[in-house]
Amino acid sequence: MSAVLENPCVPDLLVREGRAIPRGSTARTEGLLEEMLRAACGTFAEQARLYAEAPVPEGTGRMMADAYRFAWAHPRLTPVVRDGELIVGGRLRNTDNGPGWCWYPDGGEWYIAHFAKNTPPDRPDIRDMAGRGLISPQGSLNHKAVDYAGYIRTGSLALARRARRKAESLEGEAKEFALAFAMGHEAMIAHARAYRKACEEAARLASPARAAELREIALICERVPAHPARTFREALQSFWFAYMVAGDATGRIDVFLNDFYRADLEAGRITPEEAQELIECLLIKLHGDVMEGIVNVSSVQTMTLGGLLPDGSDGTSDLTRLFLRAIRSVRLLRPTVYIRCHDRTPPDILDLAVSMLGEGLSEPNFYGDRPIVAGLTRLGIPLEEARDYALSGCTEVVSPGLGNWGAPNGWINLALLAHEALEDAAGQGAADMESFWRILEAHTERLTEACQAANVWVDEQVSDTRYSATLLMPVCLEKCRDIAHGGAKTHMGHWEAIGLPNAADMIYSAQALSFQGGEPLASLMARIAAEDTGLLAAIRRLPKFGNGSPEVDGIAARLVSLVADSLERRSTPLRPALAMGHLAGGENMHIPYGSHMGATLDGRRARQPLADSLASSQGQANAGPTALIHSLCALDHSRLVAGNVSTLRLGTDAFATPDSRAKIAALIRSFIVMGGSQLQINVADAETLRKAQERPEDYAGLIVRVAGYSADFTRLGRSLQDEIIARTEGLSTRTQRSHS
Repeated sequence: MSAVLENPCVPDLLVREGRAIPRGSTARTEGLLEEMLRAACGTFAEQARLYAEAPVPEGTGRMMADAYRFAWAHPRLTPVVRDGELIVGGRLRNTDNGPGWCWYPDGGEWYIAHFAKNTPPDRPDIRDMAGRGLISPQGSLNHKAVDYAGYIRTGSLALARRARRKAESLEGEAKEFALAFAMGHEAMIAHARAYRKACEEAARLASPARAAELREIALICERVPAHPARTFREALQSFWFAYMVAGDATGRIDVFLNDFYRADLEAGRITPEEAQELIECLLIKLHGDVMEGIVNVSSVQTMTLGGLLPDGSDGTSDLTRLFLRAIRSVRLLRPTVYIRCHDRTPPDILDLAVSMLGEGLSEPNFYGDRPIVAGLTRLGIPLEEARDYALSGCTEVVSPGLGNWGAPNGWINLALLAHEALEDAAGQGAADMESFWRILEAHTERLTEACQAANVWVDEQVSDTRYSATLLMPVCLEKCRDIAHGGAKTHMGHWEAIGLPNAADMIYSAQALSFQGGEPLASLMARIAAEDTGLLAAIRRLPKFGNGSPEVDGIAARLVSLVADSLERRSTPLRPALAMGHLAGGENMHIPYGSHMGATLDGRRARQPLADSLASSQGQANAGPTALIHSLCALDHSRLVAGNVSTLRLGTDAFATPDSRAKIAALIRSFIVMGGSQLQINVADAETLRKAQERPEDYAGLIVRVAGYSADFTRLGRSLQDEIIARTEGLSTRTQRSHS
């Protein structure tokens, strides 16, 4: 497993201290970190064996069959209690055969054909769209945030009793569902009590100090998750037992734990330092006790901090600050961390976040509340629920404990959409921009209809009940349906676009060189297909998205509204609306999409990657960060509620002094006030990245922000490494100019 071992971004600090920045705020968490990072990855073999051995009566329905397996396996898992842990829970690993499933992102071209399989067999037109990389249907349900907040306040015992009472008045599949729900929660209680027994036994052999800790942990495991948590420590342990079942996004963890922390603090049961140590223990388990293999993607776990509360007040608290300090202290790859921001976000939160980025971390990232809440309410989500959104996966917006929002159902290649519309316009002899926009609108309607049909077909193919997630979504019990088949309160289709900067630049080139410049569009398209050097030079001189050009930014904004409008008018039997986002995902779809395309009118040569985020094509944002922010905020981010990524690339010099860091914090606040949503900052330079590519052993743990997630640069595929280096070319000069 990889983590930030040193901090190349603040060499003065390293020189002054003469060593790497310490990791872990206490001797306990420092030791747990060292143990976790030394531990070998391996499959959860015992769990797999128990599931395979589970006796399932013949003819049992899907939900009940899942319940039998879970109820057999979960209480029988061998408790894992490591020396020094304050939060317990893990799975035995088999390390003899190496790690389990591993993920080293590479942006492989194979994704195009892989996702093309997820198309209706009776729609060859959609299969053709997917085959050429115009759309890529992904699946029915990917990322989510279950109801951790409600669970720690309710407990499994109450949920099991509620389900059994409900079952008494039901018949058929609904009755089976309720009983299956109850069986799962009863198994979770039995699992925790196995930990109580294991801690009591371990206490008999431990030192007096450790024995006292183990006896306290045993009492906590007797209490939770069966019953509602009463203290901060009980709430953390209850959350972790639940997370071992459902995983994925943590939801708004600082918000739903804050009452416990404040009560303990006021009663003198805990100090801030003790609370931070507990949070660090949790972060270590999130990073080390969830994945079976080496997963070089931070967003398999996503944490949301701060932001508006359902009543519209600010949810930032001292616990938010403790979480950030703990994340800063342990410096691990996972989870991805988002700070939800609004115009009342306290300045010290942004100052702390910027300091963390300047220290070589790739976290946290930022999300503006205003456009997301506006977009969700427009799509019919009640205001209080919209304000309570969280992030999952790379940057997908979800409704904790209430929603099945896809996240994502697929991708849309905006660059290819624009290119094909331009080819069509050239063939039709379009003579002005409005004629082109009408042609583009027709192409968009065909595309979004294909997204709708693919969404319907993919949803129909799902047989998995997502039992573990359904257990932690009590809203599903009300309908007696699992989360994948209509059990959630709200459903939305998520379609992630990619290549907006390319598309905007293409359309502007057509406007400037053809509709205004006089060259027939057919001639331009023929010349770009041949990569005419004179045309490429002319295109390079044109304004590009990301530099504050009102004309180019206006084209990008119009395109976002066009596609989002068309998607939002579409619905399926499960989903009242489809929503648009803009991100490449862990699949890095900007690379395979680009590899399937020839040269385009934005000046991109054949097979080159598309833009990796909203924040301009590679190397094209040359007017500095302020101009880039203006371009990004020219877009209506309320139309990007499926989640989006904007990567601001800064050199290490931008973090060199308190004044320069204050300017970055001011830039982030301006982005939020101007209506931006997601913003992530990459702190790296091309020279360092090239050295890491050549000598990976010397740069292990060099964390970079990729496409809505962070990763160890040295463990990325070569093509993705090359693309990230291309993003940072000339960065130092531009940063110095913009911050001088």
